[in-house]
Amino acid sequence: MWYEEISKDSDVVISSRARYARNIAHEKFPNIMKDSEKEKIIKLVEDAIDKSKYKFLRLKDIDSLTKGSLAERHLISKEIMDSDNSAIITNSDCRLVAMVNEEDHLRIQAFETGFNIESCYENLKLFTQDISKKLEFAKNDKYGYITACPTCIGTGLRISVMLHLPGLAKIGLLNKLLDQAVSIGLSVRGLYGENTNGYGYIYQISNRKTIGLNDEEIVNNIKAIVNTIIEQERNARKILLKNNKIEVENDVYRAYGILKNARILDEEECIRLMSKVRFGICMNMIQDINLEKIQTLMNSTQMNTLGTILKNDFSKDEESIDRAKYIREELSK
Repeated sequence: MWYEEISKDSDVVISSRARYARNIAHEKFPNIMKDSEKEKIIKLVEDAIDKSKYKFLRLKDIDSLTKGSLAERHLISKEIMDSDNSAIITNSDCRLVAMVNEEDHLRIQAFETGFNIESCYENLKLFTQDISKKLEFAKNDKYGYITACPTCIGTGLRISVMLHLPGLAKIGLLNKLLDQAVSIGLSVRGLYGENTNGYGYIYQISNRKTIGLNDEEIVNNIKAIVNTIIEQERNARKILLKNNKIEVENDVYRAYGILKNARILDEEECIRLMSKVRFGICMNMIQDINLEKIQTLMNSTQMNTLGTILKNDFSKDEESIDRAKYIREELSK
């Protein structure tokens, strides 16, 4: 899958996403709809897509482990998981995933690994233009596209980048950088979304403002800011190699040793350890596994995704044991 690949600037940027919020004209927002009205939206959207290119799946027809795995990989939101009147649209490799009847009638998302905003945006635009041939979206001449949340009105475009920033954290500049990002109008979230800490120094940065700017301006603003962050993170890593190499190596190799030998690993500890190993790979300290391998493990060892791989709906204790075993086996290959 795309999220396990290594691409442009993958040493710092884990993934990129472009998302449109769209609503069908003359219809209520999902939060005030009756079930029958939600079914109408589902039918309208299903009839509008090209079934030769995209799959249309009702959430109620997807098992809970798979839905949980999709949420863990940020392909769908947790809010939509238990809805009987929602659906998703995907292409073959899940680079395009649209949610139907989430906060808006459509939340259309395009994903890429690494720092590939332009590719995400082009794929997003192509799908949206295609579906717009059969659906009329709610739009105001003055304000732009009308959305359920006022913060999305305008273009309805959100550009998000998932960043791995251990270097800045270790030299004490991360909090200052994140505060600056917020002060210039960006949203900063942890790995697990809003109001979560940055487990493993992983943060999602996105634009807050969608009104008063066009798509190109939003894309270019995020590109410029993220390019600056990438440069600062790489400089921080150089400083660490120059001034604290032995301490960093010790931290990295301890984490690697635990992953290779542990018998019990919960999800949070696993993310923190893999973050350190990912850092070590990018700093050329670890040579016997590559970045793609650790990227794959960071995705596959989350609870629900691990369950889909092992085909096991395990208890919490069993999950931690099975996770440790799975990692040991994968790292020994």
